[in-house]
Amino acid sequence: MMKYREEISITQQNKQDYVDGLDKLIISRQQDMEKVRKEYAKNIMLEPEKYREDFKKMLGWPLVDHHDDLLPSVNAEIIAREDGYTIYRMKFHILDGLEMSGLYFEMDEEKKPLVLVQHGGLGTPELISAFYNGDTRNYNDMLERIIAHRVHAFAPQLLLWDKEKFGVSFERENIDTRLKRVGSSITAVELYGLMRILDYFESKDNVSNFGMVGLSYGGFYTLFLSAIDKRIRSAISCSFFNTRDQITWSDWTWFKSAEKFDDAEIACMVYPRKLCIEIGTNDNLFDVTYGIKSYERVLELCNDVGTGWISFITFEGTHEFCKDDAPIKALVDEISYL
Repeated sequence: MMKYREEISITQQNKQDYVDGLDKLIISRQQDMEKVRKEYAKNIMLEPEKYREDFKKMLGWPLVDHHDDLLPSVNAEIIAREDGYTIYRMKFHILDGLEMSGLYFEMDEEKKPLVLVQHGGLGTPELISAFYNGDTRNYNDMLERIIAHRVHAFAPQLLLWDKEKFGVSFERENIDTRLKRVGSSITAVELYGLMRILDYFESKDNVSNFGMVGLSYGGFYTLFLSAIDKRIRSAISCSFFNTRDQITWSDWTWFKSAEKFDDAEIACMVYPRKLCIEIGTNDNLFDVTYGIKSYERVLELCNDVGTGWISFITFEGTHEFCKDDAPIKALVDEISYL
């Protein structure tokens, strides 16, 4: 048996050097890939379809290598009738064995635009609709403020609810990893589901145009869906926009994405449709400084086309939906004309 012994602390510096070296290596690669991305994205405003296809390939199946001509089958249940609108709980069959649910607020008037209203982490359609004792927390009555403008609204349920509160457990990162192993991602699947929901509503005579708003994870899905699906005429992405090198969550990361798409490049694919980006100056999750930096990159890319299509708002608030209704009114105005 080996006789040599030593204190645990002896190799502490070696281990620290290894961690520091990995961090230095990653930062160096990030800087290199930022240069590659700037060269790659230089024509993004002139050739949006090319970049849009690359973006979908990066996110994976079923945004690529899959097509369904049939409308999704839907189950709908009326759960309430309010003054001027009816509330439905709906479930859409979006892929074999997979259904996506949500709440539909249908205005009684004959034809109106529809706004997707997307919750964030730990959220549900019911939470943002004030179904739970009237409290919408940091959503600041987001959905009610939308339907106050006399439009239809649909609030989808994504894989983000509070597991302890609702008693339905899941591991989003694990599901995302398993999907990535088979050429997909949780983002690709959920974006595809949202697109299938748009397919359904697009077929309805009482729905005209589409808009979308979202907070946090909802702001993420709002930005990404608006970049991919040109049916979204106007969008508000709140409390998400940043630089991905600062927010390195695994379900917001794809292989070599740093050399192709950061938030700025994704935002540019919304052009010429309308996009409003909102960030709280005291956001405790995502530092507004990097959101401003990312928007400066948008301005560089828009040098030849102008910025009339995009607005950038920093508001005095935390990680919450902006309380100013002016962007909501602008969105509704944009999607209301035929």
